[in-house]
Amino acid sequence: MKRPAVLLAAVLGGLLSAAPVAACSGGAPAPYRATVSTCYAFSVQALDQHRTVTTVPRACAGLSHEQIDLAVTRAVRDVVGPHSKVIGRRLAHREIAYLVHLIRAVPVPAPAPPAAAPAQRPSRLPLRLAALAAWAVTAMAGSWLIAGWLVHGGLRQRGPRGTGVPRPVVVGHFGLALAGLGIWIAFVVTGLPALAWAGVGVVLAVAGLGMATLAGGLPDVAQGSEPAGPARSAAAPAAVRERSVRVGKPVALIAVHGVLAATTILLVVLAAVAA
Repeated sequence: MKRPAVLLAAVLGGLLSAAPVAACSGGAPAPYRATVSTCYAFSVQALDQHRTVTTVPRACAGLSHEQIDLAVTRAVRDVVGPHSKVIGRRLAHREIAYLVHLIRAVPVPAPAPPAAAPAQRPSRLPLRLAALAAWAVTAMAGSWLIAGWLVHGGLRQRGPRGTGVPRPVVVGHFGLALAGLGIWIAFVVTGLPALAWAGVGVVLAVAGLGMATLAGGLPDVAQGSEPAGPARSAAAPAAVRERSVRVGKPVALIAVHGVLAATTILLVVLAAVAA
């Protein structure tokens, strides 16, 4: 494309784009408004005159960086004309040097800052896992106690020499604790609040059965720790010490089991409230 023809086409395009505005204004002169076409025409004229642009001209004033870049690119391409790839790139680089200030004068709009991510609620998993660990350790201590109860004939004991606790209470206490542990594991995996509150109900029922077991078993433990009547005078000191050690171990384990149970209840309730 010849350069005079390029200039003529740019001027005609600018006049045609301004004509409707003039017609609608009822004869009043329309305010000048820069467009891509006017900026393109200015760029072609500057390249033809080999004039280095140092300010943003009126023909390009108010245009965005993308619009000026489009006008300058079109002007350089049309002025250079068709050439081979290597020659066209060299000529375009020479011509763009006249308009580089025009491109750089309008800053590239900064990207919009990313929307702030909503504040995340603290993870509830550590509390749930802590309750699970406390429940598991409490169940292990209870398993040791019920194993000793079975070894000493807990299922066969009858009469006043028994533990004083109905066997269904002891078995129910242990079985319900294991069932509640399974419910809590399901809650940790699924996160369903209904399972959490079901675990709360089960752990409170287990605590009630545990208190009944403890209340029924304490009198027998106290009687076994100190022989009464003639047995007291007949018992050797070594036998008394052996019996005290044998009875003292379950009492200490029962106390540890009770502390663990209280910790488990607290953690389970807190985890259910936070669910």
